[in-house]
Amino acid sequence: MRVQRRVGSRGWIAVAGQRIGVGIGHAGATVTVEEADGTFLITCTGQVVAEVARTTGKPIARFKVRKPQH
Repeated sequence: MRVQRRVGSRGWIAVAGQRIGVGIGHAGATVTVEEADGTFLITCTGQVVAEVARTTGKPIARFKVRKPQH
């Protein structure tokens, strides 16, 4: 399963109730998160940014990122 997330101003995203640190250098970017066997694989512009273990059993609720409204 693939979902998209926008990295927050401090470099964090949230997937399935789990907060994941991507890095402040990616702040504001849209990343793709792939769910694998017990891990999340995070990519940005085709490059792997991070691979972290899944620590929650919650299902993924949101699939697309929303642009912030000004």
